[in-house]
Amino acid sequence: MPGLGAAAIKSVARFTELIEELRAEFERAPVAELLRALLERSGYLDALRAERTIEAEGRIENLEELVGVAAEFDTNREVEGASELEPLEEFLQAISLYTDQDDLERGDSKVTLMTLHNAKGLEYDAVFIIGCEEGVFPHSRSLEEGNEEEERRLCYVGITRARKRLWMTHARSRRIFAGRETGFPSRFLSELPDELVEREGTEEQALTGWSLGGNGSPAQRADPSLSFATGDDVMHASFGEGVVTAVEPGGVIVVRFATDGTERKLMADYAPLRKAS
Repeated sequence: MPGLGAAAIKSVARFTELIEELRAEFERAPVAELLRALLERSGYLDALRAERTIEAEGRIENLEELVGVAAEFDTNREVEGASELEPLEEFLQAISLYTDQDDLERGDSKVTLMTLHNAKGLEYDAVFIIGCEEGVFPHSRSLEEGNEEEERRLCYVGITRARKRLWMTHARSRRIFAGRETGFPSRFLSELPDELVEREGTEEQALTGWSLGGNGSPAQRADPSLSFATGDDVMHASFGEGVVTAVEPGGVIVVRFATDGTERKLMADYAPLRKAS
């Protein structure tokens, strides 16, 4: 192209070379692998990390979440069986379908998805606040920076958006940044007045100590007065024998179980756990 300087020509050539390399290496590979390679080799993630700003950190989290979505797509594709389409083409078609669905009109009754900050001043008959887990809400970064009270005020804002009905949900585990992490109920849930709350959980949650009450069958609960220390032998109602490998703030203990050698983080107040005799 006439008018391009030497530096621009060199940059375009490097970009073309990168795209051709990725196309050759990942033509039939999982989409998540392609995205990871693109983000790293293009230098985009390095550029964002070098900024050292909150905005850049947010962009990095969004990109990592995109990789997580792609990884989930890859898993589903593997289970359902590969189609004739290349993985990337099928992924883009799936994303396009989601976007088209967003444009469909379904009458006057609609669901509005928004952040808690954007919800200020608005009210709805029914409100769902999702992701009420430690590290998500309140956010881990806010806790590290000592902004727990700001998160608590934000939770109050969300709660008071509901005129008639309010649901607050938490996940026992969720996929975050292409990995799966165990979740603990948000401290904000335990601060709600018991007389105003109906707590629900699955039978699995009750058996494993994750339910805060509700419909699950009763399970042996840990005695919160027990003090666990690193090295203690313990017994879990579902996972069996284990040993405490760490004790963390907030009543969290880390246990390595003998059955499969895995380590699990448990809430001492809720897990069906006792010291082994």
